[in-house]
Order: sequence, then structure tokens, then C-alpha cells
Amino acid sequence: MTDACPHAVSAGSFLLGMLTAEETDEFWQHSTRCSHCREELVELMPGALYLRQLRADIYAAGQRSCTDRPFLSTVVAREPRWIAGCGTC
Repeated sequence: MTDACPHAVSAGSFLLGMLTAEETDEFWQHSTRCSHCREELVELMPGALYLRQLRADIYAAGQRSCTDRPFLSTVVAREPRWIAGCGTC
């Protein structure tokens, strides 16, 4: 993360969809004019995509056991210890 823009700290929250609608619009408008924030978005994108997929996999898992492989994507399959109650920790 660069320290060149104080708004860059919002980039991760923006990518993960954690900002309010107003904050999202504000950050989007700002990032169209700020190269530092655009760079931050590019740097954080792989991690944000990974976390979105992980979140989707965990929601899809519901109450199933972590050994029930059909619901696991390759993301969660690589890290079964992240699923509560998995027993691989």
C-alpha cells in the first residue's frame, strides 16, 4: 500500500463490497481521478478475489462436514483448516 493518498485505505473494503452505497460511490469517483488508489486496487485485486471465492465456498458449505469434497472449490480444498470444526487444525 502506498501512503500517497489517504483514501487508499478504503480500496480493500471497496473490493470486498464492505462499504456503504454512498462510500462505494465516493471511492469509485475518487479512484477515477487518483492513480495511487487505482494502483492499490490493482495490487489488492488477487487477494480480494481469493477472499470472495473463499466466502462463497464457506456459505455454500452450509452445515456440511469439511470432508464432503463436492462443495469445496480448489481454494478451500487447499486450506481446509479455515473451515470451523474441520478437525485438521
